[in-house]
Amino acid sequence: MKSTKDEKFVWGGLHPFFYHPFIFHLIPDLKNKTVLDVGCGRGIYGYLIRATRPLAKGRLIGLDTNPDYLSFCSRFKVYDKLIKSDVRHLPFKDKSIDILLCTEVIEHLPKKEGKKFLNEINRVCRGRAIITTPNVFFKTVDAKFEDAHHSVWSADEFRQYGYKVHGIGVRMPIGSYDKTFMLKQALSFLATPISFIIPELSGYIICFKDY
Repeated sequence: MKSTKDEKFVWGGLHPFFYHPFIFHLIPDLKNKTVLDVGCGRGIYGYLIRATRPLAKGRLIGLDTNPDYLSFCSRFKVYDKLIKSDVRHLPFKDKSIDILLCTEVIEHLPKKEGKKFLNEINRVCRGRAIITTPNVFFKTVDAKFEDAHHSVWSADEFRQYGYKVHGIGVRMPIGSYDKTFMLKQALSFLATPISFIIPELSGYIICFKDY
């Protein structure tokens, strides 16, 4: 039987699995809160939130630019509301979002556009913003412009915007997704107890800011 487009396996990267315990440690009580998942993709974090955190009368909103991702999330009813929008112009009123989650998105923007995005987060968030990003440049072969990595963000840059920063793994010249990628990733994670405290050494950084 031939697989349909939706039935085919789609690689979503490792980050939902190694970020999950760190991110969810930073997510406070979500009851009656408005939660925004920026760059929600296929809804992995939305599903994890829905499956593990009571929202009561709260709302879970997914935002992405990719209509295929939004269609997928709509099909499985991951979010209460889905929005197609550019992250540099978040379509929300000032101080209207309680929890803003943005995983592996900002590196897909050129640095100037990423700064606009951080300013938008400052505008719309009234509770806590959580951002994750690689601390090293990944080559993305044959990727579309919006899927390629266009910037690398340091711990100091996030601190300048008022974020507290932790690290995961160790910064290594991984380069691209070659045959040794998984081995390098596994070895890098052994250093997390150190890089969590000294994120400058890390391969991935987790930032959060309270408003």
